[in-house]
Amino acid sequence: MPLYLLRHGETVDNVAGRFQGQNDSELTEVGRQQARDNGRVLNSLIAPATDLKFVSSPLGRTQKTSRIICTRLGRLFDSVETDPRLMEMHYGAWQGMTEFEIEQEYPGQWESWNRQPATYPIPGGGESYDQLFQRVDDWLEDTGVHWQGEAAWIAVSHGGIGSVICGRYLGLPLAEMRQLARPHDRFYELHKGQITTHAAS
Repeated sequence: MPLYLLRHGETVDNVAGRFQGQNDSELTEVGRQQARDNGRVLNSLIAPATDLKFVSSPLGRTQKTSRIICTRLGRLFDSVETDPRLMEMHYGAWQGMTEFEIEQEYPGQWESWNRQPATYPIPGGGESYDQLFQRVDDWLEDTGVHWQGEAAWIAVSHGGIGSVICGRYLGLPLAEMRQLARPHDRFYELHKGQITTHAAS
């Protein structure tokens, strides 16, 4: 069975262009509707009797998105497990800031990070992509074998880590991973080495 990989719905900080990282902000009404729409499409793909394994990042925006999706699927939210390895990349001191604010507060560091994202140390204890790869690879190793069983998997995560999950699954270099779309209003199906996109019509 496949893994269905979703990003949380749009948040207030997404609209403002702020790097949330492991901070949180509220879903917008658009974000709540995106979660409802994604849940409806998921419901059309997963038969009611199908065994379902549902896991989510523990951050608030993913938990709220997961609750909405469970309602659409007719499943209990209590059945959703949390896994901290699905949390968004930690942006250290940059969390809650816009790109403009980062450049004003930390001149030249944004450009340096974009030149060397695999290893560049974001100030304030932020993660590098190499560190993010470690927890994504650990999660994939723990869970990937189970996608071949009889249960369908749903994972609700974040834009940055979602692109890394897809990139590691496909064996892409970091530069290509960072170019992958990070949609709120559609989701990915990972199955048999391929990735399919599903969107509400």
